Amino acid sequence: MMRLLVIFIVGLLSIGSAAADPVAITATPVAPDVGATPFTTGQLEYLAGFSLASDAKDFGGLSGASLSTDGRTLTALADIGVWFRLALAHDATGRLIGVSGGASGRLEDEHGKPLTTKYVGDSESITHAADGSYYVTFEGWHRLWRYPSLTAAAKYVRPPKEMASLPGNEGVEAATQLPDGRFLLLSEGGFTDSGDLQGWLGDGKRWAGLTLAPTGAFRPTDLTVLPTGDVLLLERSASLFGGFAARLSVIRSATIAPGARVNGEELAVIEGPLPIDNFEGAAARAAPDGSVLIYILSDDNFSAMEQTLLLQFRWRPQ
Repeated sequence: MMRLLVIFIVGLLSIGSAAADPVAITATPVAPDVGATPFTTGQLEYLAGFSLASDAKDFGGLSGASLSTDGRTLTALADIGVWFRLALAHDATGRLIGVSGGASGRLEDEHGKPLTTKYVGDSESITHAADGSYYVTFEGWHRLWRYPSLTAAAKYVRPPKEMASLPGNEGVEAATQLPDGRFLLLSEGGFTDSGDLQGWLGDGKRWAGLTLAPTGAFRPTDLTVLPTGDVLLLERSASLFGGFAARLSVIRSATIAPGARVNGEELAVIEGPLPIDNFEGAAARAAPDGSVLIYILSDDNFSAMEQTLLLQFRWRPQ
């Protein structure tokens, strides 16, 4: 009887704690299709790039990225409700020299059940918050959930009420936590009457609106805080004949306020001859020499015609 009771208690304790599985990664170096080095675009110097592949059946569709402070661990989020932890190796200057595998798992809902359909599992951004938890935005069924850990059940977070009215496949793909603790959210396709993109600023309980001035066909796909305290904005454009392009810009922290119309100050446009794909994840950290290392990650849409690319750049703020 006692043995059965112990088994029952252990079973209860295990509910809501999802298992993490090992994942192996093959990283193939990629570089700009030019002879001269170093290669620069705008204010950025290209440092390194890898095309990532894995035999794991769920690998791909990487739409969000979070980097550890020391740069050794990249947490990537696929848009099917699956997360991956990858190990990054750098040389003494901060240049990325290798990517290897780590762990993988599936996000759970508020009841501890795995997210197994696209409608509930379309996870688009991941933010590692100051309290150690992870905040994840979803589109389709637009929402914001908090995870005490990636292997725990989700916790409900009250989203901006306007999020529910965003286009199904153009929700909040860009999110980050600011140094003061507030969250900044930008929609991919929620336009105001004046043609700006909808965004919000809040603490997870109270939200205020703001807008982003759009730049051509570029749309927000990720945000991350820079070592300077400002915010890096990643945007993506796609066209039938032109293919993909990306744009990296800086939103100054002093301009982020309720009701504001924020603009991104362009650092660079990412296009050929650089390796290019559907870039949706961004991360940044300080380099040993005080410059800023910027990483961007692509979503291959689970298509054999696309790649999962991880590119690294160096930026020296003026």
